[in-house]
Amino acid sequence: MVVIHRDSELMTNYVAANPIAASERFDVFTDADNEPGVFALSEDFYLYVIMLIDHKPTKIDFGHISGVVPSGVKVQAFAVVQAPDTTLDICIVTPGAGSTSDFALVHNISPRELNRPIPPSKVIRGSDFPTVDHIFMANKSTDSERMLPLVMVAFESPDRLSKTAELKFVQFDKSASLLPNWDLATNPRKILDVCLGTCKLGDGAFVLYEGLTGTKHVQFKFFTGSNMVVEPHCPSDATCIDSYIDPASGQSVLLVGGQNVTAYTAKDYCSSEGTGTTIDTGDLIHSLKDLHVSQSGETLRFWYTTDADAVHYYTTKSTSISGGTITPILPEGQGERISSMLTVQKGLSGSPLIVSRLISVDENRNLVLLQQDLQSQIWQRYPFWHASTENVMKLRGYMLRMQAVANKEDESYLIPGCWLRISSSGVVRCIANNKHISISPTPQWLQTDTKGVLNIMFQNDDTTCHQFAVDRFRAGSPGSSEGSSEMAIEDLVLDPSKKMIKKLDHVKTAEDIANLQKPDGTPLVSGASPDDLKAAADSISTLVEQAHMFHSNSNSQALPYSNDVSSLDTAPVTPYFSFGDLVDDVTGAWHWVEEKFKDVVTWGCHFITNASGMIKAFVVQIGDKIYNFALKTISIIVKVISWVFKKLGAGLQDVIDFFGFFFNWGDILDTADSISAGFNAALEYGQQLLTQSELNIDSWLEKLRTTIKSQLPDLQKINYVDSEEASKTISSPEDAQSPSDTTQDQVKAGVAYNWTTYHLTYGGGTTNAVLHDDETKGPEDSSEKQILQLWDDVQKEITAIVKMGDYLAGELFDFFISGKLDIQGLMGKISANLVDDMIEQLKILADILFKALSLGISIARDVGNKTIDIPILGWLWKNVVAPGRPLSLLSLCSLLLAIPTTVLYKAKKKMAPPKLKGRLTKDSFCEFASGTADPALVNDISSICLATSSSLEIVYGELETIALLADGAFEGLGLETIPVGPISALMNVVNSASLTFETINCFLNWPVDDIRGNTATVGKVTKYSKWGLTLTNFAANAVANIVGKAEKAEQPVIKRWKGSVAAVISVPMICVALTQDINDLVERTTMTPIIENHFIEAFLKFGKQWGFAVSSWNDEVEDETLYVALAVKQACTYGSYALKIADFVEEDEGYVRWKPT
Repeated sequence: MVVIHRDSELMTNYVAANPIAASERFDVFTDADNEPGVFALSEDFYLYVIMLIDHKPTKIDFGHISGVVPSGVKVQAFAVVQAPDTTLDICIVTPGAGSTSDFALVHNISPRELNRPIPPSKVIRGSDFPTVDHIFMANKSTDSERMLPLVMVAFESPDRLSKTAELKFVQFDKSASLLPNWDLATNPRKILDVCLGTCKLGDGAFVLYEGLTGTKHVQFKFFTGSNMVVEPHCPSDATCIDSYIDPASGQSVLLVGGQNVTAYTAKDYCSSEGTGTTIDTGDLIHSLKDLHVSQSGETLRFWYTTDADAVHYYTTKSTSISGGTITPILPEGQGERISSMLTVQKGLSGSPLIVSRLISVDENRNLVLLQQDLQSQIWQRYPFWHASTENVMKLRGYMLRMQAVANKEDESYLIPGCWLRISSSGVVRCIANNKHISISPTPQWLQTDTKGVLNIMFQNDDTTCHQFAVDRFRAGSPGSSEGSSEMAIEDLVLDPSKKMIKKLDHVKTAEDIANLQKPDGTPLVSGASPDDLKAAADSISTLVEQAHMFHSNSNSQALPYSNDVSSLDTAPVTPYFSFGDLVDDVTGAWHWVEEKFKDVVTWGCHFITNASGMIKAFVVQIGDKIYNFALKTISIIVKVISWVFKKLGAGLQDVIDFFGFFFNWGDILDTADSISAGFNAALEYGQQLLTQSELNIDSWLEKLRTTIKSQLPDLQKINYVDSEEASKTISSPEDAQSPSDTTQDQVKAGVAYNWTTYHLTYGGGTTNAVLHDDETKGPEDSSEKQILQLWDDVQKEITAIVKMGDYLAGELFDFFISGKLDIQGLMGKISANLVDDMIEQLKILADILFKALSLGISIARDVGNKTIDIPILGWLWKNVVAPGRPLSLLSLCSLLLAIPTTVLYKAKKKMAPPKLKGRLTKDSFCEFASGTADPALVNDISSICLATSSSLEIVYGELETIALLADGAFEGLGLETIPVGPISALMNVVNSASLTFETINCFLNWPVDDIRGNTATVGKVTKYSKWGLTLTNFAANAVANIVGKAEKAEQPVIKRWKGSVAAVISVPMICVALTQDINDLVERTTMTPIIENHFIEAFLKFGKQWGFAVSSWNDEVEDETLYVALAVKQACTYGSYALKIADFVEEDEGYVRWKPT
């Protein structure tokens, strides 16, 4: 079966994006995937559209790319309406000849057409209009009929209109023209508002105006059909108007806003006696200054802006317009500018949900999205941005990590690129493996990466979280179609609130609240009054109790999927409100209450009564108005907790620092500097050894052959069965959130430990990383020229290795996809003849590898010092981690390793890793390698090396995967999940970083000699032989670096070389590794679990080498073999880094007797 390992963290994340400045005008629309898009007229008067293209927020110069506006021409005005079928009508006005304007209507285009040239047949143009300042536009289409929109242009800004001549109706035929001789049947002092409408008698304009005596009037004047002019009774306090199409009659309904809102049907506004129907807006609404309406079928929402710039909305049905509910959303001062269209959509992917969206302007004058789904009824605020290659924005919210893990024989090959069916307890805008999507209660299939991992990030304006569930799994193997290899997942719900609630378990008193501290030791709240502290303690205690009720209920069983979202947010009572369930109890009002926290008179948790009986609620009093919010969902509970701390004066970042995961960047920088110190010390000491030594490669390989063949019979006889038991931690089905988890289980599945690999793959590095290295230089010395000559000579041998590897792959992979750790069976496949073949091939490659070994030291040092630009990680280094220090390739690689290393070290030892910078030099490293260093330094180096080994396994493994996928070798196999930019720049970064990681690997695995024993024991021979084979990988990467630059070798050629070397050294590597481990047992008679794990690590390393090798051979092997190879590589990498974590965790946790049989 497949199980899901999962974790979540509240944290500060980062995205490469630019905020969208609130421009002269903006309108929203719904795109083809039911996501919001924005048209924005910039300050320099270019018309942009910001929308998701291939799940990436993209900013497009719509006027230019559509061909509607000539390049360089500015836009004077625009307007957009969206028909019920989601198609768009867009009016654009540009400067014409002299003081005129040119007009264009883009008619009936789908959202998917917005990023391409628009066919001329869909554009109706007009010219010689007087200079247009504003466009009024209304949709006339219905669910059953697509029609041209109603359009009127104004030659003055709306707030300066006073004459009828300043308004003209646009009529359409083959071209657009202004309707002549149209005028109001009055002489207004001022025109207050205009909207357009239609009825059975014809189309016309509703004009709200102030007469010469100051009296307010509303006039309906037809453009077409009837010549009738009608003025129904108008409320004396009228300030604004809008209209919508009644779906039943197909006629407009006019809304007039003032103290209340009055609705006029065609019967009312076509009669001078019409009075309309007054909609009571209650005492929340005073002095409306703007009114808009949006609809989805019969569902209507009117929203109002008051003179104090507060925003409220009224939800109702067109069949019963007076029976709606009023909800405040934005308090005074925050509604000055909101989008002219509130998008209400009917469902996501067939869901019955209705999702409401509103674009507003934040305190920085940037656009933000407010979104609410009627299932959870919670308004959430999201930043609105477009992708960037330079700017980085902070993303404060949650990051979730779900990983599909095979826990049964023959299933590991199902994992790479597999699909998970996911749903949530509310609609969440998020980034899933770098794709911007929405997750909702309606389940949808999302693809994981090659490790079977799905990372989900989303921002909150507080700590609110929904619950997430995975209910089905589908394989990603080649040839699998929808429904094939599909299975149900019996999985508990991922509830991000659990970690948050756990930190408040002890809070009972005001003193407990006052003593809460952030990770840096500063108080979470300060300056709160004793009364507020007591109220907070009472509320928090009740809220935590309620949360535990939800958690215990949801943990009692694996919840099957249901269309009813209550299965995800289980509660002892009905989990969600409908509007009007309780008097004055509208969950949607919470956003308004949050912002009004300073005006709250009393607050706390109390019992209230509804139709279901007594229920707990959070009660807030503002003025003389009381709001009850029933604690029926975990989302509401967490929202209220956030509000309590906000009321006490804690900011969002304070709350995230307290509840979330905190990266201590100072400790991380120290660890990165320690790794860099090891890199430099190892290179300097290695250069010294090469200078002083006379190495005979043929002689060493012959000794290696003799040693392996002499040990091979014993290696094939040993029963490694005990080590198989130790492997159970690799794919444990235990819930990663359960209290019984070991440290290594929690770390390896954790968001924080794997944070580096996410940003390495999806943080812009694969598309925009640039290493400032001169790729045009030819070979600079004779050694490089010799390597290039030898490169041509070994190509024949590489071909032979590939053929042999393809032949062996099938049998070897069986040992890794079976799910069994049959080390003895694998060793039985390694014959003396196979050892001879591998050694002979190594001899042929020896000349080029040996030349590259000595040259590689200077290359590695040179490449490591080159500066690199990389979007998110580079910004993080320069602005957070190490301001003022340039980012070199070595600094980047060290940072990538330092983050998980520090996370692991602190999880196990509850302290930061030791600092090696300034202590670890060539001389001190020489002492360390010879066994004569100070014991404290030895312990610190050993401890950091052990912790960093697991980090190297996962980070370097991710880089290898990027290299395997980047050239498109897996296209058509369902693994096109990594974004790729210019391939030459990317591969220069990857090849250079690979050499850097191989250098660090040599440092981490440098054999330490004990000067008390100078005899060449089997243990020493195998230890140095194993390290020598590690150096072979270093040399292979040096060759790749030289050839890649000098000959501009394409990536498949470089991969083929690296893969072939990996295959050749794999056989001697596993033999010497197992021999060394057994020798350690014999010499020491006792062992720690670390030694036991080494047997499995040797087995998995062999599988990883072969998986990498075969994955590197592109079109030289069958697609299915290619896919299986990648699956084996990923499974073995996952197992290896899990065991290396275990090595570190179990380092000082006792000894276990073990004897080979």
